[in-house]
Amino acid sequence: MSDLFWLFTIFAICIWFWQQRKQNERAQELIEQRCQQLDLQLVSVARDNICFKLGEHFLEQTFVFEFSSDSENCYQGYLRLTGQHKYHFDIPPYRMI
Repeated sequence: MSDLFWLFTIFAICIWFWQQRKQNERAQELIEQRCQQLDLQLVSVARDNICFKLGEHFLEQTFVFEFSSDSENCYQGYLRLTGQHKYHFDIPPYRMI
């Protein structure tokens, strides 16, 4: 019984790591697309927060990204990604050229 518990635990950790990795790649993709749409220069992307929920989309992550609109000023935006498809951007006002 103990071996079964440890196998399940290792399996659950692998699934969590795999989902988190997929979500990180999806966030990078979404942020790059949004910056391209708004004609912004992407500076950096980092994971800010992880939240676990019960249900279909059990992993919600918040990513913070820095961008520039005029190559002088840098702004921070946020992406909240739940699962692979549900997302919300929070982009502050920025100077337009």
